[in-house]
Amino acid sequence: MPHITIETTVPSPQAVVLPRVITVLRGYEGRDDVVLSHDLPVAGAAMSVPVTVETPGAERSTPAAVPLVLRAAHHASWFPTFHGHVRSEAVGPLESTLQLEGTYDTPLGAIGDFADITLLGHAAERSLRSFLDRLRSDVIDEIRRSELSIRMREGR
Repeated sequence: MPHITIETTVPSPQAVVLPRVITVLRGYEGRDDVVLSHDLPVAGAAMSVPVTVETPGAERSTPAAVPLVLRAAHHASWFPTFHGHVRSEAVGPLESTLQLEGTYDTPLGAIGDFADITLLGHAAERSLRSFLDRLRSDVIDEIRRSELSIRMREGR
């Protein structure tokens, strides 16, 4: 089981980021338009796989970490499944990191591990990076919507 840690920064305080992370992840649950996508190092091909997003036990999670499971929506046994969490931590008063950490199971055991490392060039990791980038973007959009709503209520 390969272990992965990917992070990115969000230009907002952690106290603002974490509630939006939870909102966005819960919003992904039950949707059919969440995909993991990446370019394959084979003839310039690209692949997109619809995934289900689960946040099992999120209500019992630590304040800064949300459990996360990502698995292919169709033919799940053909694709890696990610088990881990999304963490938000303060970097400074106006910046946070968003971190995706966990493991993924490659299909077909050792053959799948070998294909991931060699032929696919760590495609699962690149797909998870793409997912984290989408999450970051959606969290920033959610923060902006919230700020706009507050300004509209205050008449600014």
